[in-house]
Amino acid sequence: MTCDRTYEQDEFATDLNAREYTDVLVLRRENGRDVLTESRLGLLQYLDQHGENIASVSDLARRLDRDKGAVSQDLRCLAELDSIEYHGEGDGEAKRPVLKHNHVVIEPVVY
Repeated sequence: MTCDRTYEQDEFATDLNAREYTDVLVLRRENGRDVLTESRLGLLQYLDQHGENIASVSDLARRLDRDKGAVSQDLRCLAELDSIEYHGEGDGEAKRPVLKHNHVVIEPVVY
């Protein structure tokens, strides 16, 4: 079952690429539930629209009027799912969350 499912995910991603959706992350359905919370979806959408202007996690939390700890926790989950990454993690640099892919989709129920 896992091999078939992985093949279907790859086939789905290939079909999306053929339709000019490049740099696509296909999340498993189980992981999709973790992303599709209102707060995490909001973070992804905000980063998509305003990510180039975000200086740090604190800056993102301030702009969204959210607790920095809660934003950090949501970002950690999104990073574990390969949806975001951090730039500027050098000495004294603020961690700046950025989208890792142009498109994030959840695998279809039937494909």
